[in-house]
Amino acid sequence: MDCPGCNVEMAELEGEETTLRRCGECGGLWLDVADLNRLLLHNNLPGLESLGGRVDAEALTGQCPECQVDLVRVDGGDRQHPLHYDTCESCGGIFLESEFKDATDGKVAQQEIVDFFQRFSSRKKKSAAGR
Repeated sequence: MDCPGCNVEMAELEGEETTLRRCGECGGLWLDVADLNRLLLHNNLPGLESLGGRVDAEALTGQCPECQVDLVRVDGGDRQHPLHYDTCESCGGIFLESEFKDATDGKVAQQEIVDFFQRFSSRKKKSAAGR
């Protein structure tokens, strides 16, 4: 499978119940939405649909390496630390860009993904706590 960010072949990183693919060139990660939801739930985070975010219809994000359809960018985080991920509306694949260059094995990658989505949803948590 080629990386949607730079078209270099991605290598598989085996994790606990999860198969991730990592690009050696840009450090991007590709995973299935079911694997992502399982990982989030096992780490006491809500599923992807509950994390919020807004679609950036203007972003040029590449194509899904599995379906060959355009990916959709979803923005989140807070103003000081904006974050985003790309998703395929057809197969549900998730592409996380270059913040994951240190993810050289499945366990490290999974922890970095959990950390990313904790920061991604931080605005929602802060606004809920301020009520």
